[in-house]
Amino acid sequence: MVAVSNPKCNTSNDKDIVQGHMPGRKNWNNVISSSQRLERSTERALRHGLFPLVFGGDHSQAIGSITGMKKVYPEARVLWIDAHIDANTPASSPSSNMHGMPVATLAGLMPNYERKPVLSLKHLIYFGIRSYEPEEIRMIQKHRIPWYDSRVCHPDRIPDMKREIDKHFFPDGQRHPYWISFDIDGVDKSEFASTGTPEG
Repeated sequence: MVAVSNPKCNTSNDKDIVQGHMPGRKNWNNVISSSQRLERSTERALRHGLFPLVFGGDHSQAIGSITGMKKVYPEARVLWIDAHIDANTPASSPSSNMHGMPVATLAGLMPNYERKPVLSLKHLIYFGIRSYEPEEIRMIQKHRIPWYDSRVCHPDRIPDMKREIDKHFFPDGQRHPYWISFDIDGVDKSEFASTGTPEG
């Protein structure tokens, strides 16, 4: 096991974070630069046979970690644990902040993002969702992405959810690795109050 860190991810000057972003994508330059470093670190750890634990400041760091993982395990499935769907685009995001756009970026839903998509939406399942935009729900419905509302994510349901996950991800019985991408706001704010974006 190795902890993959990215100590330079927040070293941009404040003016660069505020001014140095694309229209409708706050913090774009900072997030993409950080993600590219994290991508290389994650890929390197996996190719050395290590089990990476990746710690980031917010869920936009999944752009780097999942892209790096997909270079080694292109068929890996992703369990996205979060209060938010994180599939906003500049057209749907109320805040225009990149921390709400990582799934859209990974799946090729972001306009003018030049890299090829790495995440197939049929290889994605959501857990703990309780805050979203209408466009995000339409995306889930269009692509038939399974998702679990936070109200049904209880320990006694884990066996049933595990069977449902396996049925969706591996319908032919051929198994592939899982990648768990976890945002602390997937935990109820009464249990973990220090998250920057608490959702009740």
